[in-house]
Amino acid sequence: MVVGPFEQLSLPDGGAAPLYLLRYDASGGLSSPQTAQRLREDAAAGATDVFLFSHGWNNVFGQALTRYRSFIAGYLAQRVELGLPTPSPYRPLLVGLVWPSASFLRPGEEGPQIAAAGPDDPAALADAFHTERMLQFVTEDLDARGAAELSELVDGTQRLPEPQARRAVEIVRDAFAAGGDEAGAVAAPTVAGLLDSWARLDGVDKPVAEAETFGTAAVGAATAGAATAQLQPDAAGIGFFDPRTILRTATVWKMKGRAGAVGAHGVAPLVSDLLNGSSARLHLIGHSFGARLLLSALTAAQVSRPARSMLLLQAAINRWCFAGDVAGTGRAGGYRPTLARVEQPVLATLTSHDDALRKVFHLVMRGDHLGEPDIAAFGDEERYGALGGYGPAGAAGAVTLPILDPGQPYALPPDAEVVAIDGSRTLGGHGDVSNPSTWWLLHQLTRPV
Repeated sequence: MVVGPFEQLSLPDGGAAPLYLLRYDASGGLSSPQTAQRLREDAAAGATDVFLFSHGWNNVFGQALTRYRSFIAGYLAQRVELGLPTPSPYRPLLVGLVWPSASFLRPGEEGPQIAAAGPDDPAALADAFHTERMLQFVTEDLDARGAAELSELVDGTQRLPEPQARRAVEIVRDAFAAGGDEAGAVAAPTVAGLLDSWARLDGVDKPVAEAETFGTAAVGAATAGAATAQLQPDAAGIGFFDPRTILRTATVWKMKGRAGAVGAHGVAPLVSDLLNGSSARLHLIGHSFGARLLLSALTAAQVSRPARSMLLLQAAINRWCFAGDVAGTGRAGGYRPTLARVEQPVLATLTSHDDALRKVFHLVMRGDHLGEPDIAAFGDEERYGALGGYGPAGAAGAVTLPILDPGQPYALPPDAEVVAIDGSRTLGGHGDVSNPSTWWLLHQLTRPV
């Protein structure tokens, strides 16, 4: 990757805005320090606005760059189309984060019907290959004993009896469910609870076809039709479990923890430098687990002034994360302090069409507590669902507004800390976050005051 701006993007007024791309490793280590230094110098030299973008699940460098270009191009084109004013003076800097969010799941994978496949069936071979890659992804963070035991349990089978399934849950729970949360230890979910989630994700309570994706990585059940009937476990605990489901669950846990670690340990120093070392207005835009990354960054940053705005697009975080009292527990949500670090209300989209966050998230991210960053979700979706699926809960002054068409101004309540934008009318699934409705939301946050 080049040192300094990756490219210059043309602005409607004839100027140009530099686009910086900063790469981070899985623990939050900065892999492009010279570019970051150039960015700090550029911001301090008179930038008026810094736009900091974070992609979500299952993006590699090229995909992240494409998504950033698409969103920025749409945002700029809409300014021309609607004749929107710009602040004066106006010298924006654009920053796209690139963090290792890709698992080894095939994009769009829903899983073939393995039971009916022959030894040379391409679909069966492809599924076996990607299951193997999932196993590698999960076991690379286990100790040697745990990796060996999990491999022996799940290798070469699509029918795992309950005793073996219980042991597989114990291995991955101890490795991932309580890890990666920067606010301290997390009480791990119970084995019985996770077995119940596993059964539900395998299709006991809903059709397998309803399983959607976080970004492009399938997290739901992987079988259909007759194969599902053979693999479904009994809800009372007698039967067989599909081992691919627990591997998918572990990959989601791992990415959740990684997003928090990259934000708290890697991006937080950048946010601190941008807010302390320049006078630029900082705008934060995050999608899916990228929303968690930016919240973790702003929460952990040491700042002397607040960011200007934050736009969370289909955030894959617990809906109680901003609460003053999380579901009557007496604890504040882990990201509640972040609200005081943003000048404007935090805007968070939700849509009824996001099956990943409305039907899967609360089962995959099952735990014993509520609120981020201590835990994600467990139990029923209304109390423990995702912010991008059901909107915020327990946040003082939180309101929900319908998504508006471009050109229709939002009346954001001045005393609201969080404003949920119900995008069910214009937003499709989990990844449908770059369109005229979302560009317009960012314009509402960045308009001259």
